[in-house]
Amino acid sequence: MYRYLDRPIDTLHRHDRLLIASMRHWVRAVAAGRCPCAAGAAAFRYEGVEPALPDFNMAMAVLNAEALVRLRFAPPCAGAVGDDEARLLALFATGVDGTGSQVRQLASQFVQPHAAGTLATAVSRVAAVLAAIDPRDAIIPSDEARP
Repeated sequence: MYRYLDRPIDTLHRHDRLLIASMRHWVRAVAAGRCPCAAGAAAFRYEGVEPALPDFNMAMAVLNAEALVRLRFAPPCAGAVGDDEARLLALFATGVDGTGSQVRQLASQFVQPHAAGTLATAVSRVAAVLAAIDPRDAIIPSDEARP
């Protein structure tokens, strides 16, 4: 989490930037009463990771419906990563380099116990698609791996 917290958005890897922007737009769409499922479609398509969109939407829907506490997201134009956003990026990063039980354990810190498995599965699937497209541009699991 701390490798993301308060970092300028433009210093993040491209898939981390995609996730942050998509989370923020998803939340804005819900707040505006619009269907959030289409909020990130163009960005996912542009990045060539459109197969991850349904699982991303599932993860966000589970967070929206089953969160233990209200999560806070910055406006889409904000220049730095916020606290809850950093925690979610760390969850997605664990989906790349962690085990299923590690992802589920982290997911349980966000949502009700009965929803942790669904969130963990959705996050792991998104992370797998991002990593498979181009591992050099996917979510980087550790600071040492960053160029």
